[in-house]
Amino acid sequence: MFIDNWLIITLIVLLPFLSFGIIPLLKKMGDKSIAWITVLLSGLVALFVFLLIPDIYATGADPITAQYNWVPTIGLTFDIHIDALAIFMAAIASGIGFLVVLYSTKYMEGEKGLPRYYALIMLFIGAMICLVITDNLLIVYFFWEIVGLCSYALISFNVQDPSAAKAGIKAFVTTRIGDIGLIIGIFILYLGFQTFSIQDIITTLTNADTVAFNDLMVYVAPAGFFFILGAMGKSAQIPLHAWLPDAMEAPTTVSALIHAATMVNAGIYILARMAPVFVYVNGWPTTLLYLGGITALVAAIMAVVEPDLKRLLAYSTISQLGYMVFAIGLVLNLGNGAVDLQGVFISQYHLLNHSVFKALLFLCAGAIIHSVGTRNMYEMRGLKKEMPKTRWLMLIGVLALAGVPIFSGFWSKDMIFAGALEHELWIPLALVVITGVLTFAYSLRMYFLVFEGEGNRKHAVHETPNVMLIVLAILAVGALASWILIQTFSMGFEVFGLGTHTHYLGDFVSETFTSAAFGLTVLALGLGFVLYWFRNSLKNNMISQWIIKWGRTGFGFDRLYNNIAVGVKEVALKLRRFQTGDANLNFIGIVLLLIIVLIMLAYQGVF
Repeated sequence: MFIDNWLIITLIVLLPFLSFGIIPLLKKMGDKSIAWITVLLSGLVALFVFLLIPDIYATGADPITAQYNWVPTIGLTFDIHIDALAIFMAAIASGIGFLVVLYSTKYMEGEKGLPRYYALIMLFIGAMICLVITDNLLIVYFFWEIVGLCSYALISFNVQDPSAAKAGIKAFVTTRIGDIGLIIGIFILYLGFQTFSIQDIITTLTNADTVAFNDLMVYVAPAGFFFILGAMGKSAQIPLHAWLPDAMEAPTTVSALIHAATMVNAGIYILARMAPVFVYVNGWPTTLLYLGGITALVAAIMAVVEPDLKRLLAYSTISQLGYMVFAIGLVLNLGNGAVDLQGVFISQYHLLNHSVFKALLFLCAGAIIHSVGTRNMYEMRGLKKEMPKTRWLMLIGVLALAGVPIFSGFWSKDMIFAGALEHELWIPLALVVITGVLTFAYSLRMYFLVFEGEGNRKHAVHETPNVMLIVLAILAVGALASWILIQTFSMGFEVFGLGTHTHYLGDFVSETFTSAAFGLTVLALGLGFVLYWFRNSLKNNMISQWIIKWGRTGFGFDRLYNNIAVGVKEVALKLRRFQTGDANLNFIGIVLLLIIVLIMLAYQGVF
C-alpha cells in the first residue's frame, strides 16, 4: 500500500476527535462551509478505513495491529487489533456516517446549532470506530461510554424542545443499566485472566487444559450474564428497549446514524466479538436465542399498530436487532474445545444488510416528514404523485426490510431461519418466523399509508432535493444488491476463523433457493400479505383490540419504569432527612460507622 498502515490507523483514530475540537471553532465561516468541511472530514475517515479492507480481506491475511501508550504511568495501552469483524464494523460506521453527513448538508439547512451538530456527529463516528478496532476491553468501555454520551447529546439536540430533552435523558439513563453490567463483566474477566486483551482472553481459554479451563469458567460464566446486560442496553433488547422509540425526537439524520451505523450496533458487536469466550457457558446461546426471538416478536407487534412513521421504524430496528441477537445464539459448543461460530457470521451479515436498508428507510422518512410536516402516516397518503422518486427508493428499502427475494434482507434472514432449522430449535424458530410474518405486514402497511390513496393536505409537497436523492440512491443500490458481496465478505470471516466458510456467489444463490428455510420465507411472506389484506376484518375482535391498545402504549414498559422512578424518588426524599448538610454531624456519622466496623472485625478475630 502507498500509505503505511500505522499512519492510516493513526489518522482514523485521531481525525474524528480533532474534527470534534476544530469544527466549533469554525463558526464564523458560516453553517454551509462547516457542513461541507464536515463532509470532507467524514469522507477522509471513510476513505482511510476502506483503504485497510484489501489487506484484511486478502487470502491468508493477518490482523493489522498497533499499540499506543495511552496512560504510561499505569501501563494502560490502546491496543489495535483489526480483523474482518473490526474492519467491517468500522466501514459501516464511517461509510454510513459519511452518507448521513452528506445528506445533512441539505436536510439540516437553516437549523440552529449546526457546529455543535456536526462536531458531535464526527465524535460519534470516531468513538464507534475506536470501539470496534481496539483489543483492550477497558478501552472498549471508554468508547462505549462516549457513544452513549453522543447519542444523548444528539437525541436532545433540539434543546428547546422538552420532549427531545426528555428523550435524551431517557436514553442516557436506560442504557446506563446495561453499561454498569458491562463494566462489571469486564472486571470479572480481568480477575480471571489478568488481562484486558480480548485476543489474549480468547487464546488463554481455548488453549487451557481441563483444570485451568474449569477454573476460568468460574469467571467466564457470570461475566457472560453481565455482557448480555450491556448489549441489551445499547442494542435495545427487551426490557431495556424503551429508550429507542422515544429517541425519534432527534433529527432524522441522527436517527439514521444511531440505527444504522453506531449506537445500536455496539451491543451486537460486543456479543459477536466475545462469542468465542462465552460459547462455552451453558445456557448462554439459549439465552440469546430467546432474548433475540422474543424481542423481535414483541417489537414487530408494536410496529404493526404504530401510526408514527419514525417510531414504526424504531420498533422495526428493535425487531431486526432481535434477529441479530438470535443469530449469535446459534453458536454451538461442540465439545473438546471445538466450537461452531456460524452464528457470528450470520448476525454480522444481517447487520450489514440492516445497516444499509435501515439508513435508506430513515433518510427517506426524513425527506417525507420534512416535506409533509407530520410524522403521522394517516396524515400523509398519496405521496407517490408528489414524491415519485422518493417513493421508488423507499419501496426498495421496504422490500429489503420485509425480506422479499432478492432484496438484501432476504438473504440474511433466510440464513437465520436455516441456522435454527439445522439445530432443530423449533420454538425459537417459530418466534422469528412469526416475526417475519408481522414484518411483511407492517412493511406493507407503512408503504401504502404513506404513498397510496388520496392525500388531504392544505399545502404543497415537494420532491426530495437532489443532494439527498443521491444519498438515497446509493443506499438503494446497496439494499438491492449487497448480497453480491457475500463471497468477499464471508472469505474475510473464514480467514480469521470468525464462524463461516467462503460462500461462493453461485453456490450461495443455489443453496438459498433450494433450502427448506426458503420455504419458511415464502410462508412468512404469504401469511404477512394475508394479515395485511384482511387487517380491517381482523382488528375488530377482542384480542386484536387488546393488542392495539397495549401495543400503542409499549405493552406497559414505560408505565412500569415511571412507577419505579416515582418509587425511587419517594424513598430518596425520605432518606434525605438523614442528610442535614451539617459537616459536624456527617463527621460523627462516619466515626460511628468506623467504630462499628472495627468492633465487627475484632469480634471476628481479625485483630
